[in-house]
Amino acid sequence: MKGMLRFGLVAMVAVLLAGAALLSACAPDPSELIISPELGVQLAARAAGEEVVRAEPTKAPILADLAPEQITAGLPQDVADALAAADPTVGQTLAQTNACIGCHSMDPAVQQPGPSWYGVANHAVSRVPAESPALYLYESIMNPGAFLVPSYPDGIMPKTFSESLSVQDQANLVAYLLQQTQE
Repeated sequence: MKGMLRFGLVAMVAVLLAGAALLSACAPDPSELIISPELGVQLAARAAGEEVVRAEPTKAPILADLAPEQITAGLPQDVADALAAADPTVGQTLAQTNACIGCHSMDPAVQQPGPSWYGVANHAVSRVPAESPALYLYESIMNPGAFLVPSYPDGIMPKTFSESLSVQDQANLVAYLLQQTQE
């Protein structure tokens, strides 16, 4: 009986060692190219005797990269004038009194019905092509269905702020949002 148990144990160890050897033979060679969207370009470069160089991703522009006129381009003149004298602190109070913070969080980890305001000014730089950050934010408040952030539905945000907020308060709210540059 002991002999059969010993034989079984030796056979199991042999099978495990053979399995480990087989698995190690299947390990990919880190010096070889792998299947990826860039494989065709990489193979062509290798065939031509050229070195394969990975391009660095282009950094998305942020608000600090823009000139003041680029930040406010396209705003209605009365709103642009009001923005020049806007008070972001009043804008923050408006966000509270108009219940904006009930749908928009300043914490990127908190999911709410509306998009997060964490870093919204930097996101606004490139959210809508050829639209300034201030114009994007203004349009998002005055005409919330004009552009929908992906995965957020239309019809949740009130479409009455153009009537309920004065031009100065609209500008104050935009000024507050333009300060949200967290990365």
